[in-house]
Amino acid sequence: MKNRHHRLKAPSFVPTISEITPNDVGRVAGLEAVVLHWTDGCGAAEGFAEERVREMREDFGSAGLFVERGGDVLGFLVYGPKAHFPKAGEYPVGPLDENAVLLAYVEGDTRTCRRLLVRMLRDLRQRGFAKVEAVSSDTGASRHVPTRLLMESGWRPVRSGLYRGRPYTLARTDLGSAVEVGELARGLIGRVKLPKLGRRAPSPGIVAADFKNLHEILRESGGSEAGVFSTPSS
Repeated sequence: MKNRHHRLKAPSFVPTISEITPNDVGRVAGLEAVVLHWTDGCGAAEGFAEERVREMREDFGSAGLFVERGGDVLGFLVYGPKAHFPKAGEYPVGPLDENAVLLAYVEGDTRTCRRLLVRMLRDLRQRGFAKVEAVSSDTGASRHVPTRLLMESGWRPVRSGLYRGRPYTLARTDLGSAVEVGELARGLIGRVKLPKLGRRAPSPGIVAADFKNLHEILRESGGSEAGVFSTPSS
């Protein structure tokens, strides 16, 4: 009898993007902490984060995305209707747009984050959404999208404020037409190849911002700095 040699299929090293499911909460590092933070579930019973992801998928069709290569998770992104992220209402940068989708968090290196942002924007544009907002951290606080990343990715600042002594910014991007989103996507993917990020021309209909002049941009664009020196009421 001849011996049969079975070749094991090697894992793919091409990055793939998949939708987050409740089963991914335990295996994607950092995901549970992010979900608990933005859903005000810190200290909740075990399984709370999985249930919140399940509810978002049933209500909105998606709770987020993650990138995987060769079995390793490179990064993830969480987004959905702001009603699913009550924590966002505590930051003095509102009011949030009633019709905007909220980007709660994105994790990964620059290339990974931008690929996730592009996939999210294209998905939302195809589903008819016009705006996306994020309560971003100017100082890189954990469980928050870095303001710098969004400003360098074509988002615009709307309002800034202090929360527990740290500065945060409400950032927004208007999806516009499919052509505009395509332009933004091509710009983001192209920028990934650059080792350093400098000033770039904005995509059509999108305001490109220099993070160093954030407050000046807010004034010029008609945004508000009223909350910059405020603290949340108890």
